[in-house]
Amino acid sequence: TARNMVSFYTLVEDSHIAYGLLTNTLLIFAIVKYTRASLGTYKQLQLIFGLYDLFLVTLHAILKPRVMVVETTIFGVAADYWNDRYITTFYCSCNTVPFVLMIIDFLYRYWCIAHPHLISLFTVKWFIALLVFFPSLEYVVWYFTCTEILTGQGPEIGKTLLQEESVRRLGHEISEGWLVMNYWENDEFQPRIFSALMIFNTIMIGCFSIAITLGSLTYYHIYVLRMSGNTISANALAMQRKLFVSVCAQTAVPLFFVYIPYLCVLNLPFLNLPCFFWDDACMLLTSCFPAWDAFIVIVLMPDYWRGLMGVIWKKKKANNRESSLSVPTTSAVAVNNARF
Repeated sequence: TARNMVSFYTLVEDSHIAYGLLTNTLLIFAIVKYTRASLGTYKQLQLIFGLYDLFLVTLHAILKPRVMVVETTIFGVAADYWNDRYITTFYCSCNTVPFVLMIIDFLYRYWCIAHPHLISLFTVKWFIALLVFFPSLEYVVWYFTCTEILTGQGPEIGKTLLQEESVRRLGHEISEGWLVMNYWENDEFQPRIFSALMIFNTIMIGCFSIAITLGSLTYYHIYVLRMSGNTISANALAMQRKLFVSVCAQTAVPLFFVYIPYLCVLNLPFLNLPCFFWDDACMLLTSCFPAWDAFIVIVLMPDYWRGLMGVIWKKKKANNRESSLSVPTTSAVAVNNARF
């Protein structure tokens, strides 16, 4: 049944929340403790990304967002138990910030390999302000679109259907807090809702296209440097390749866990196509993003996983040493008792 499937998704979602808290905490510790000095300001960037992922995990755990599509053409999202559409909007907008952070990540990697003289800009105040401005602007645009263009404030057929569907799937009603996109209300095209869809698509596809372009340029320059063999040392080039692979893997994570689910649940209702499992799985996949993002960074950065393994190994050795020291003491007591 639908309720059993949602219960399964919720169980997996909760486990990924716990996993995300663990992996991001470990990543932040590894960044602070084991980042080599040669990475320069990239350490601060990674720390910001890790802290933001930890924030997203915590936000997801608190708000428990739910996505539903009913009658094929009506999309709705709401924070469970909160009954406040501004809280729902806050969650949705916060989850779009990584779209721009991904561009910043690729920009840094591209400049490192192609224009190293520009890296110093990442320490200049006006450039830092510019880097903060773009994700903030994206957040504001997404927030404004949700609150001012999407419906769900008052009574409407789409909201009523979503309320009824929440009872069927969850066993309780989410009465308020809905952001509703009813593209074909009363079988009539709704240009206002369509304009919101175009804004969302432009942000997502635009950000991903810029990131892919920067990634392709980075790959090209690494290939050119490898062929020339004279511009950069072998060790530095090897490090750039590792970092590039890490960034590419980090790009694949939001693609599969955020971009594809978001595009499906937003666009399929407009096309009057069935969503299948995407609406139920959307928030589950979103919860996977911060957890696996941190895991991939740890695995692909040898300094991090070696450092973390070293901590575990040292603790294990210390425990073994304490155990071995306690054995002779016990034996000595036994011998002394035997003598007397």
